[in-house]
Amino acid sequence: MPANPFAMQLNRRDFLVASSVGALSLSNAALAAEKRKPLFKISLAQWSLNHRFFKREEPHLDNLEFAKVARGFGIEAIEYVNQFFFDKAEDQKYLAQMKKRCKDEGVRALLIMCDREGRLGDSDTAKRRQAVENHFKWADAAKFFGCHSIRVNAATDAKKTFLEQQ
Repeated sequence: MPANPFAMQLNRRDFLVASSVGALSLSNAALAAEKRKPLFKISLAQWSLNHRFFKREEPHLDNLEFAKVARGFGIEAIEYVNQFFFDKAEDQKYLAQMKKRCKDEGVRALLIMCDREGRLGDSDTAKRRQAVENHFKWADAAKFFGCHSIRVNAATDAKKTFLEQQ
């Protein structure tokens, strides 16, 4: 393994181009070669812009704009937050609009982060069961978008001991 695992490999062709042109430094040529294929693909979590979606910070954003905003940053994958379309989980027309916006922007929806649907680790069986059932609509929405998962909160009662929480 090289001493610096983040060091970029410069092939002979890129080196010759850089040295013959003289306009590019060796490091810029290496960066240009690496831009062909990124080391990592990243996604943008909608929560990263939560102040704009909650209208606490300018410019305000609408949930339907998220794919376009992410694409504007050069990002091709997004992670939705259910709070920004909480009442639309089963609204097929609205979900279709979201899916179309992703497709139009060339952005892939990876997951939906789910909040405010109950504690999946609740010690009360009925409450725990209800929390699980509350997440079904989000799993269905995620499937519709082609997401690989939903993110849930497996909260318990923090007032109980560790053993009781288990």
